[in-house]
Amino acid sequence: MSATHPLMLDHPAPLARVADRDISRRAFLADVHALAGQLPEASAGFNLCTDRYHFAVAFAALVLRGQINLLPPNRCRTTLAELAARFPDAHALVDSADVEIAAPCRWVDAAGLRTPETGTVPEIPLDQTAVLAFSSGSTGHPTAHARHWGALVAVTRQARARFDLDRDPGQTLVATVPPQHMYGLESTVLYALLGYSRLLADCPFYPGDIHAALAEAGQATLVTTPFHLNTCLRSPLDWPPTRRILCATAPLDPNLAARAETGFHAPLREIYGCTEAGAIASREPTRDTTWMTYDGVILERDPATGLARAQGPQHPDAVLLPDHIEPLDERHFRMQGRLADQLNIAGKRASLAELNQRLNAIPGVEDGVFLAPAADPRSSHVQRLAALVVAPGLSEQEILTRLAESIDAVFLPRPLVRIEELPRTATGKLPRERLLDLLATQGECA
Repeated sequence: MSATHPLMLDHPAPLARVADRDISRRAFLADVHALAGQLPEASAGFNLCTDRYHFAVAFAALVLRGQINLLPPNRCRTTLAELAARFPDAHALVDSADVEIAAPCRWVDAAGLRTPETGTVPEIPLDQTAVLAFSSGSTGHPTAHARHWGALVAVTRQARARFDLDRDPGQTLVATVPPQHMYGLESTVLYALLGYSRLLADCPFYPGDIHAALAEAGQATLVTTPFHLNTCLRSPLDWPPTRRILCATAPLDPNLAARAETGFHAPLREIYGCTEAGAIASREPTRDTTWMTYDGVILERDPATGLARAQGPQHPDAVLLPDHIEPLDERHFRMQGRLADQLNIAGKRASLAELNQRLNAIPGVEDGVFLAPAADPRSSHVQRLAALVVAPGLSEQEILTRLAESIDAVFLPRPLVRIEELPRTATGKLPRERLLDLLATQGECA
């Protein structure tokens, strides 16, 4: 018989905050059983719920039925059509009418109002595939990565210990990231299911909404991204004291981290992870440039590729990491950015992450991103970078002049296109195809 772990921890701390009500773990379990009994026979279901409580109920119901949670990288019609074609027997769980997907849809409206369950919390086999998550598409088409229930249990246990999450049972997780993202799933839904934290059903996005959620929650943990932190700190709001900040999805500038700790009156921890391996390490960016892996996770060099790979309780088979990593020992490493971000132009090297930091550090630049051209082995010409920039008060030449003070001339973007807004996803990421489309249309008008 396979080893198992409960679907959730059973204790008095509430599992969720919905509107102005706390939802007990037993009331949540009643919602899970009710939805699980309504699901059709299938191998998988698209979990497209935007309300985090609805998502958690749908997630647990699918796991309880032995079905895989399919987590698309976005809700775009083209993406959902492509994935629905790849999983023709899958159904979809939704809580809004704006989803267009070619799959049988079931509405989720759980509210924690059913009579609480009194039986035993279900046990789930550790080797059961619980999630099939897809890459963000920022470097190409989405690819699928499976996560077993045992891997999710292991990474949650590691994070609870690393961030001392159990010190305040019932503390609220205020998250700006959607639960369909692995970071959002691990750091909100699983921290609540498999720990003592309370998830917030809402997913605040704008500074005013984030401020209101933190003020209502009291000493909360803010689970967020560099993009959201920067947006919040640009606003004139005075931020209520927060227990801690967890940040991931993109490299965090140390200056932004320091401003965040001051503005939110809280320590900040940065999480390193990827869709391929999930979260595996953290650091305190205002105090250390190196990362330390979670307990039980070790790094090593893959002899075939020379790339770093991680091995631990959540992935007994070593997983190659998609980043340029310099292991210092089995537990500590430095990161120089994603492998796909490494540039070599005219014999000079840089990374897109570093160039983006230089661009966004310019006073007056509200948002900006460099784009690397697609490699063309037939061309002998030096490939030029491009950039899209949101900077209402600066001209193209002013931006280029400031960039020339901090980067080599071969990396100066041509063209540099000023636009009103970048097409960021809910996690702050920028899908490459959408950037290229924007560059093509806006560049022609520039």
